[in-house]
Amino acid sequence: GGAAPEEGLMGEERYQWEAIQNLDHFFTRIYRYHREKGFVVILTSRVLNIMTLFFTITFTAVLLLKVDWTVLFSECHDLGLERECELADIGVFDRKFSHNSGLYNAMVIIYLILTSLYLVWNCLHFFLDYRELSDVRDFCNQKVGVSERELQTIRWPELVRRLVRLQETHRLCIHRDLSAFDIVARIMRKENYLIGMLNKGVLALYLPFPGMRRRCMLTKTLEWNLHWCVLEHMFDQNFMIRAEFRDVEALRRRFRTAGLVNLALSPFILMFMLSYFFLRNAEKFYRHPGTVGSRNWSPYARWKIREFNELPGDLNKRLDDSREAAEKYVTQFPSHLLTHVARFIAYIAGSFTATLLLVGVANEALLQRDMWGQNLVWWIAMFGVVLASSRAFIPENPPSFDPEYRMSEVVKWSHYMPRHWRGRCHTLSVQSEFQMLFQFKAVLFLEEVVSIFLTPFVLFYSMPHCAPRIVEFVEHFTVEIEGVGHICSLSAFDFQVHGNVKYGAPSQGNKAQRSCQGKMEKSFLSFATTYADWEPPEDGRRMLANLNQYSQTKLGGSGLLGRPPSEVAGALQGSAGPSGSLLGSEALRRGAEDEGVMAHMVESQQLLQRFYEDQMRLLKHGPGGAPPPGGPSPGPDDDGRQPSQPTGNGAGGGGATEDALARAPGGGRGPGPPPPPPGDLERAENGAA
Repeated sequence: GGAAPEEGLMGEERYQWEAIQNLDHFFTRIYRYHREKGFVVILTSRVLNIMTLFFTITFTAVLLLKVDWTVLFSECHDLGLERECELADIGVFDRKFSHNSGLYNAMVIIYLILTSLYLVWNCLHFFLDYRELSDVRDFCNQKVGVSERELQTIRWPELVRRLVRLQETHRLCIHRDLSAFDIVARIMRKENYLIGMLNKGVLALYLPFPGMRRRCMLTKTLEWNLHWCVLEHMFDQNFMIRAEFRDVEALRRRFRTAGLVNLALSPFILMFMLSYFFLRNAEKFYRHPGTVGSRNWSPYARWKIREFNELPGDLNKRLDDSREAAEKYVTQFPSHLLTHVARFIAYIAGSFTATLLLVGVANEALLQRDMWGQNLVWWIAMFGVVLASSRAFIPENPPSFDPEYRMSEVVKWSHYMPRHWRGRCHTLSVQSEFQMLFQFKAVLFLEEVVSIFLTPFVLFYSMPHCAPRIVEFVEHFTVEIEGVGHICSLSAFDFQVHGNVKYGAPSQGNKAQRSCQGKMEKSFLSFATTYADWEPPEDGRRMLANLNQYSQTKLGGSGLLGRPPSEVAGALQGSAGPSGSLLGSEALRRGAEDEGVMAHMVESQQLLQRFYEDQMRLLKHGPGGAPPPGGPSPGPDDDGRQPSQPTGNGAGGGGATEDALARAPGGGRGPGPPPPPPGDLERAENGAA
């Protein structure tokens, strides 16, 4: 369209480029288009999902209204029928609607109405999405130059690089060209605030019951409600914080309203969840009963570990790579009581299974004989399931006891290491905290089921107490980026305000303004590694220079952190590099892009961890050592624990005070307003989880 008068940053975008009215939505569509592998795959997936939902609703309706369960569990002769009778006639389609109680029929009808409305909404959403998907396909094929076939293998950072380069000939934003950071910041605008709130201990995710206030809960059900109550009400059409969002009482009312709605819908949500889970996983459990003993990261752990500007695909890759190391850490602490009980059950079930199989081999006809009301084939299947399930809890060839090393292998991928875990990974307290993050899949499902009834209480009683902190956090941790709008300032990598010199930042921010456990610095390093063509701001380049200097002087490394991949490959050509080299890994020099980027990220995060440990060691042993290059001496740690609490690896309290840090060269405080008061429970949780 033609030029429009100036009406603010995002207003200009809407009027100047009518085809891309909402760049947040547009870039999010492109990311999902890439992640779900193209137009045909997405349409097929959506159609099959709608068909799955329709089948689930129809099948549960038949099971709840037409199946006469008392007849199914009765013998034909008990019903006065012939020796053989047709189950479909007498047990399925012969049940009358009037045979059920009025309350039962009402509950089932309401359930079917709600699920049918959800099905209709999905169908409408599919047809509305079709045109947008077509537009994204045409844009990627014609403008970006990525075909459907190439989309199957192209990496997301490469697609972002092409989007950035496209702006040489096509304007996406009227105000200025967008960088890789701007594109990702738009996609992650809302999620970055949730990551920051969890990192700073703002949200009161505790159960409002006596003795359970230390138990934090963040399930999918609660996550959806947080999105609706908080994130969906934050921004106006110009991507600026709404003035109405600062109304604390309105936020409290939304929490309480959501709690009441969840309470009213909880029986029907439970019914649908159990039906869908049973239909989806019953066959899988029957064939692989050992999966009952497998573990996975909890939803709370995923948000706690997730870094600023980290897209879901990158997070999944990182956590998938960490799962094997996490399993090995957990096996360092076998439950001997559970192991002995599981071995006993496995012995009993195995004995019955072997005996029944031997009987079947000796005389096949005996398999059709009944024992305790069921034939022997049924008992063989049941004992086989019990045998496989019990074996899942019996550790086989446990690794040698070295929990510190096993935890370091987890941290390579998770980048999550609370201060009070350091040097104490062999203790049961750390093991217990870790297992709360890395739980049995069966426990995770039970938590999701129970949370359907607990979420209303968290929303109605707990969350309204933290409404003022949420509003204050948004006010004090929001910055406006030209061409992007309002974003969480922690995700903007503002080292002047939020920097932590112990993690290599060039400036020292106010303690309450810094991220816990150096999350902002770790996020910056991961982002710079993933998007190697992105040009960091001046403070970011100074941080990379600090770490490169540390790598070269202390470890004898190559000092290539933050350089383009081509430069790294050329510098490492023909040389494996010293053992302390930041980028001396074989993975990079193999030329496999995915493995190279992940290896680069692992080594850079390990370098950052070593840098931090050296600064804390310097802090503990006094000013005998030199300060880190490019920054002042570190101050007290700020991962949510008091300095008097036990730590490991020389991470004790003491050293320079905040005032001394503010006066130190290059260590000025950020000019931001006073930070929001941390939550009482969540502040303790930040140090304990």
